[in-house]
Amino acid sequence: MNKEKLRSLIDGASGKTPCDLILKNGRVLDVFSGEILSESVAVKDGMIVGLGPAYAGTVEVDLQGAYIVPGLIDAHIHIESTLATPKEFSKAATKHGITTVIMDPHEIGNVLGTEGLTYMLNASENLPVDFQMMLPSCVPATRHETSGAVLSSRDLAPFYDHARVSGLAEVMDLPSVRETSDDMMEKLLDAQNHRKTIDGHGSGLSFMDNNIYRTAGIRTDHECTTLEEASDRLKKGFYIHIREGSVAKNFDALIPLVNKNNHRRFTFCTDDIYVDDLYDHGSIDAMVRKAMENQLDPVDAVRMATLNPAECYGLSRKGAVAPGYEADLVILDNLEAFTIRSVYKNGNLIWDKETLVYDYPDSDVLEPENTIKLPDFTEEHLAIRTATGMLNLIEIQPNSLLTSHLTMNYEKNRNFRPDASEDLAKLFVMERHGRNGSFGKGIVKGFHMQKGAVATTIAHDSHNLVALGMNDEDLILAVKRIEEIGGGIVIAEDGKILAELKLEIAGLMSSAPLEAISADLKKLHAASRLIFQDIRFNPFLTLSFLTLPVIPELKITDQGLYHMSEGRFIGVDEILP
Repeated sequence: MNKEKLRSLIDGASGKTPCDLILKNGRVLDVFSGEILSESVAVKDGMIVGLGPAYAGTVEVDLQGAYIVPGLIDAHIHIESTLATPKEFSKAATKHGITTVIMDPHEIGNVLGTEGLTYMLNASENLPVDFQMMLPSCVPATRHETSGAVLSSRDLAPFYDHARVSGLAEVMDLPSVRETSDDMMEKLLDAQNHRKTIDGHGSGLSFMDNNIYRTAGIRTDHECTTLEEASDRLKKGFYIHIREGSVAKNFDALIPLVNKNNHRRFTFCTDDIYVDDLYDHGSIDAMVRKAMENQLDPVDAVRMATLNPAECYGLSRKGAVAPGYEADLVILDNLEAFTIRSVYKNGNLIWDKETLVYDYPDSDVLEPENTIKLPDFTEEHLAIRTATGMLNLIEIQPNSLLTSHLTMNYEKNRNFRPDASEDLAKLFVMERHGRNGSFGKGIVKGFHMQKGAVATTIAHDSHNLVALGMNDEDLILAVKRIEEIGGGIVIAEDGKILAELKLEIAGLMSSAPLEAISADLKKLHAASRLIFQDIRFNPFLTLSFLTLPVIPELKITDQGLYHMSEGRFIGVDEILP
């Protein structure tokens, strides 16, 4: 802000000059006092400059008793996981009153490094949603997988000069923090010296580990899955992001902990959500609604979606309907039902009566080149044999990122064959960044897969290619098709491609319009019902997280099966003590 704008705002606040917009006869939800105020809201130059009846404006809107709440904030999201570009994501977000997101471009960072971060900053400019970036702290996430890039503290440091960088993203490499590695210490100190927030990723951490994280300056966590975990973090001063995405759903488990005394340390986030899921079902707005259904006070529920995340991330001009705050406003017909009538961004109407009214400018952002560089492979690469008569299995937990480790007896020196009657499918990960051609393979239980194969280049966090199938022929077909389209999600069955979604931007996002992405996702979901039985979870996202070795218990990377409790790779036929 410069002096001329500040003078203009003060003149508007004092009534010397007309305002741009007056919202009259509304009921303002005051996140500071907890009251519902019958006040007009005066807006000038994108900022709220006054509450009260004494203002005149160029445009005056009679709200006829509707509620005015601050624009909603998603406290932690990977835009890449929506499968859409920031522009297309914003079309879905505005419908649901989301005007700010705290984005972690960890996914594209793992594929393209600083080029990916720069792309996300450029692609999120001049949109009706503010995209605040957290800098990926762990690229690669661990030493147990092959990423397309490495982001050191030296790589990240220049980005702190960007106005939309809010801090250091989820720190998931506990050993580097505990062992005080030089590069991790630099990353933590750079964020602190710039007075920025540091996010955590506390899956599976002990009470002592949480002490280490807080001492290191880590301030938030979105990985709580139990009341015990959340309670411990709360007592240690963490902000707790209650997560409800397309795969990880922790709202029901955590909301009983929230009360009048502690709700100011809670926010809402999605983490990973498909764009069609967001558009059709909402996200932060749905969580506010659900919180009220769970008897949380409406004001407290709204605070958790507005003021709390704004304060957590140092966004001092966001999160409230008050003078000096950005005019990011959501107009509600009904507070308890949280029915959205219209949405304003910086005082401009962007969503009104079920219609997007924002005029998007032309974009000249250059998209990254093809990133799919697969090694040669044959059916022999897919073979799984046991020399011990024992096989280690990954068992998924629906709507959770956690997995279990199972074992089964199997005939020695015989190739494993997927078995639908036993709910056993073949699983493999192929390095796709053109670095070493490494190849991990395993067996998974819990997908209820009957036939066919699925392959995708969304494989957290290094985003190699992961594939799941009931026969080698369809597995190979799906992988070859992924290579042809430059990344994405493919379903194959009986020698045919049933459905696909092209994700040509780093193998993670589509450049297509929101409507086209949604249509392809619907085809994928329809095809999935042909090859999976009794699906009560998102099979694609569930598959994509089987490759994340920082979350318990047994996962798979391009280097093999990783057992988190053991802290090492295990053989597919290894007998553990």
